[in-house]
Amino acid sequence: MRASFAAKIIPALFFLSASCRIAAQQPANCIHIFFCLFNQEAAASDPAGVQKYSRDVIDLILPNAWTYGKLPSGQMGTFEDEYLGERYAAGLANRLSQAEQRARAGTGKLVPVGDVAQAFNDLMKQIGAPTSVWTSESALQKFREHAAAIKAFPALFSADRNGTNCNPGEAVFLLGLLITDNGRLYEGNLDTELDMMRPKDPRNNSGASFAVATMMQAPDSQRLISSYPKDHGRRAGIKLFNHVAGTLGF
Repeated sequence: MRASFAAKIIPALFFLSASCRIAAQQPANCIHIFFCLFNQEAAASDPAGVQKYSRDVIDLILPNAWTYGKLPSGQMGTFEDEYLGERYAAGLANRLSQAEQRARAGTGKLVPVGDVAQAFNDLMKQIGAPTSVWTSESALQKFREHAAAIKAFPALFSADRNGTNCNPGEAVFLLGLLITDNGRLYEGNLDTELDMMRPKDPRNNSGASFAVATMMQAPDSQRLISSYPKDHGRRAGIKLFNHVAGTLGF
């Protein structure tokens, strides 16, 4: 049983303050910096690295359930279980990894930003989310172009080189952000994390505060996605995400 990667790092989106001293522009280990972490994974070029990146972005979008029971260590505790099953999650990640590698090699297709918006809106419509959480191609592209303008996370976001097209992994990552934030993409999150990664003047210690991650109640989109397989059955859930993958071309 594989704990969802998203559960470990999605809270990093909700920083209350973001002033910390990091020695380099790109920290060797940025496990607590959400976009930095995924940017490092997206920069991997070896098949194993691309596979890990693909699985982690897939974990951002698939529905999971908290379960209380016996852990592998024999102790009791809470853990996350894939509603749609580990086999399905691994298979979907495998397909994404292959699409990502082909796109990078120039032998596969990039994903139009409009297709990402369509995949999300179709998903929201199917699960019964209100139209207020739907997104648009222009909103997605504006977010990507902001990342390019501030020169942040270049391996993760590709607007500077792909225009209105995305790498497949980038497309799924954007979908995960939309699910996490009810159809909204916050450019300020990019600025905040980029600032966290900048070296700070050690002489200026007054009023220094540290990033604090806060667990927040799941937004409607996440809650509805998590309840969909439970309410409609595992096959319906798999059909739902196969449609998402098909719209994104993998």
